[in-house]
Amino acid sequence: MNDEFKKAAINAFGYTEEQVESLSAKQQAIIKGSPARRAYKMVMEVVAAENCGYKPKIGDRYVANGSGMLLTDECTFPVCLWALAPMLPISYVIFDRLTQGLDPNGHLYDHMKCTDTGVGCGGIGEVAFKVHCEKA
Repeated sequence: MNDEFKKAAINAFGYTEEQVESLSAKQQAIIKGSPARRAYKMVMEVVAAENCGYKPKIGDRYVANGSGMLLTDECTFPVCLWALAPMLPISYVIFDRLTQGLDPNGHLYDHMKCTDTGVGCGGIGEVAFKVHCEKA
């Protein structure tokens, strides 16, 4: 671990010298992958919706940076925890792919639904999203 990396990690995360020295190779790779993640945005775009009280339109979207931070100024769909919750697992896949220098759109599961089960199963409505990455 070189001094430049140590200084960058301390400045970016507020680590102590001891914490930086204790970082595993995986933790170091995550930190070093930050520029690759900044180069992309994760887009979660509405592709189907039925009976949702937020009245989503096809093409409405959530947008997050490659590290998972929601970019609310770029979102056209209201922040809904039920819609965002299923995005967490795929966001980790995208985060991992970007960190390792892989194509972030190479993931196999690219559609997610909100956690509302829909009126036919005792819920209220449901929304489906296609998840993909775009250059930032």
